[in-house]
Amino acid sequence: MTHEITTQQLSQFALFKSIAEEALLDLTPHCNSVTIQAGEVLFEQDDPAKHLYLIEEGEITLIRRYEGGDEVVLATIGPYGVIGELSMITGESRTAAGIALSDARLIMLHHDALFKYLHQFPSVAMELMVEIAQRLRQNTLMVREWAMENAEARLAGLILFLAEEDGEIQTGLISSNLRLRNLARASGVDMNWLHETLDEWAFDGYIGIDGRRFLLHDVAALKAIAGW
Repeated sequence: MTHEITTQQLSQFALFKSIAEEALLDLTPHCNSVTIQAGEVLFEQDDPAKHLYLIEEGEITLIRRYEGGDEVVLATIGPYGVIGELSMITGESRTAAGIALSDARLIMLHHDALFKYLHQFPSVAMELMVEIAQRLRQNTLMVREWAMENAEARLAGLILFLAEEDGEIQTGLISSNLRLRNLARASGVDMNWLHETLDEWAFDGYIGIDGRRFLLHDVAALKAIAGW
């Protein structure tokens, strides 16, 4: 359900706090208030990004889906937050699905009207840039944390791959001349982390390292780490 909103509603958001109420009158005809219930989809991943959303009440979670069924929660945004600003400005499709975590009410603003408004009021553009920068920083940190959480899985999977022979993973000698720098590069980790992790696995009896000789002892343990 949608209905028109007021200048007072817009003025609650940081984007428009520096704009006189009279100046917001040109923007309100291009806005609607949208209400959705918990569990409803606001937009799907890969949908065209034609609207910016401002949250008045409730929470929206942004979920990125991948082939194979994996899902990553990119962010959960609450009252007075902004959704869809990056996709709308770049003109690209939605990079994630927006799903209501609770009953929510949002202001929907068409991108044509917003772009026209940005030219008239640079302060709105600046606030929008701040919002985008904060979101990008949050996503960058999240991706880095995710990558490190999965580093052990990547390393274990690579070792199992190296130990595969004729379709079977063999215990014993993997290589008599294994260069750890190549192993680190292929796993996407740094050398310090690699040494620490391999030392732990050697202590636990999963692998053996003697100079450049690299041995696999416990296939089941590495499969569990790799998620196989």
